[in-house]
Amino acid sequence: MDILSFFKKVTGLVPTVDQEQFLLGLTNFDLKNLAASAGRQTGKSLCSAVAVLWWCFEYSDPVDVLLMSTMDSYVYDHVEQLFAKNPDLAAEIVQEGIAGLVPLRGFAIRKGSRVHVRKGTERQIRGLGVDICIADEAAELPAKMITTALGNIRGKVSKFIMLSTPHKTGLFTEIVSNPDKYGFKVYNWSELNCSWHGKANLDLKRKTMSTQEWQMEVLGQVLSMAERAYFPSKHIDACIIECPCTREGGALSSIEIGLDFGFDPCKTVLVVTEKIFAKRKLLFIKAWHKKPIEEIAPEIGQLIEEWNPSLVKADDKPAEYQHKIEPYTKHKIHYLSAPMHKEAIISQMQRRVRMHQLIIPDHFTNIILELRKYHRGKRCGDDIVDALALACYEPAVPLSTKPTGVAIFN
Repeated sequence: MDILSFFKKVTGLVPTVDQEQFLLGLTNFDLKNLAASAGRQTGKSLCSAVAVLWWCFEYSDPVDVLLMSTMDSYVYDHVEQLFAKNPDLAAEIVQEGIAGLVPLRGFAIRKGSRVHVRKGTERQIRGLGVDICIADEAAELPAKMITTALGNIRGKVSKFIMLSTPHKTGLFTEIVSNPDKYGFKVYNWSELNCSWHGKANLDLKRKTMSTQEWQMEVLGQVLSMAERAYFPSKHIDACIIECPCTREGGALSSIEIGLDFGFDPCKTVLVVTEKIFAKRKLLFIKAWHKKPIEEIAPEIGQLIEEWNPSLVKADDKPAEYQHKIEPYTKHKIHYLSAPMHKEAIISQMQRRVRMHQLIIPDHFTNIILELRKYHRGKRCGDDIVDALALACYEPAVPLSTKPTGVAIFN
């Protein structure tokens, strides 16, 4: 039975066009190295599970198949489900020690084919010779585990298959980005072509995901160096805390404010942070859109007075915005030149996020979304990030913290 007919028989489903192409590749004797870089829940694990059973039951000779992963194998979960749907196939299992329908670490059938399930480390797979190896969630696998598995392949079938969303850099994304160099056939498809991903769900993902997350998780596409998120989501998540936006350090802490100026399409944004030793806590955000500086200067000055910061740091562009706020606050505003400080400002911010030295109360969803979407060269939509980076910036030569001038409120 051909693989497409077998898929329909054992699943009761009709494969999509993308899944058809992948299924045909999985059973193509001429293709030795394959990779599926696809969106989440797009059927790559199901197709692979069907192919495992096809090789075991439909191929003329017995085969040994290795399913490897860092944690539980999604492919093997599907294999178990397929056996539950197809008791005639489950009746062919001969290995003992069954948990559920099939053993936890693999199974053998009367015909002689065997499936081995290994998870964890490279040591667990070393020395296990197989005809076919499927690396599940390959983006999570260490390079050493993948290269060791490549050394396990033998026999006339001799196939190595990797499945994953390209959600992190590593050997999987390197191979998918350069398939000709590594001799791989790459299959790519997205959630957009899968009917079970409804429009409402996709619309919500588009609104809440960063451009990079959408490209990796939904479209299944590898990001270029220029497209990769400047602030990785896992580090942003580590900075988000369920807590009130109030001071915590008392006399041991100080307040620092960042001001990023803009009019349209950008905004003027004021961000207040608390410096607590090496950490920074976000306390307050205020933004003004399409408001001339003359109109908002009194409010900005009053906010500065209310927070009574040790330092106020502002972007020096546009030049005409400089010294408009000083009549309304006694605090000195330090205008920082972008050509001189921009790289250090944003690099410090990246390091602070990576080291989890930023505390973001969880209700500040606007800054969280901007951090997730931030990338180099962004022209607008990053005003809060820039203001926060200014507030947190610590130049090599410390700025004066002495207040100057007299506040005038009209």
